[in-house]
Amino acid sequence: MRKDITRSKLKTILFINISFKLKLYCKNPPLKITNYATVLFILLLLSINSFSQTNEKKEISNYLDKTIGEEILNINNGKIHLDPYNLKNGNTNYLNKNFVNGSVFYDNQLYENILIKYDIYKDQLVKSFENNSAFGITLINKKTDYFLIENRRFINIDNKYKFPKVITGFFEEKYLGKNISLYIKHFKTAKETIIETTLYTEFKEYSDYQLLYNSKFIAVNTQKEILTAFPQLKKEIKEYYKKNKIPEETNPYQFKADLIKFIDNNL
Repeated sequence: MRKDITRSKLKTILFINISFKLKLYCKNPPLKITNYATVLFILLLLSINSFSQTNEKKEISNYLDKTIGEEILNINNGKIHLDPYNLKNGNTNYLNKNFVNGSVFYDNQLYENILIKYDIYKDQLVKSFENNSAFGITLINKKTDYFLIENRRFINIDNKYKFPKVITGFFEEKYLGKNISLYIKHFKTAKETIIETTLYTEFKEYSDYQLLYNSKFIAVNTQKEILTAFPQLKKEIKEYYKKNKIPEETNPYQFKADLIKFIDNNL
């Protein structure tokens, strides 16, 4: 009899706790699918009668604070991330196929030390939900100003520069100079093949170098494009290419950044 009364009181407390948090949830609704699952799970807990009296209130309260409390954060306002690809040879559509520690400036707030990964193929940032390596949330691009991952900074070019431009999406911020800045667009193409009865996807990665100069973005993927952009430094640029053939082949990203810095210092 006393156990039934205790359980009844506990259910009342839980109901009040859930009602309060759900009011917060309704004022600022995050990921709908995730929250519905969470609410259903909590409601199921109310029907369980085998908890120990001293621990069940504490454990459920902690779960509520952790789960619903985290979901109310703006950074959990996104879609469930799906990865439907069956890989042919190990290549993935990500910068790094696993979640890694990083930082995100999202919806006017900085979130540090969170698990994220960058889907290059779809140009989307994915955040791990509750540090789960198998479950992620696709963040909303227009709310993402920048993110840092693997000591690399990626900015949303649409949010940072409002003037008309032909490029869009996330770019690696490789060099910020006095007169010019270099941005790199990492992207992947997908090729599907059928082997026997299985559909496989193979990804290949490419890069697009964009130079910000006089409030305009200019493609600088080739030596010819760079010479066209800076004809006054034609001799110096050609000489730089001759002296740095090995870095150009072994580390093209850093070579291009060093070249742009060289041009910037000579303008």
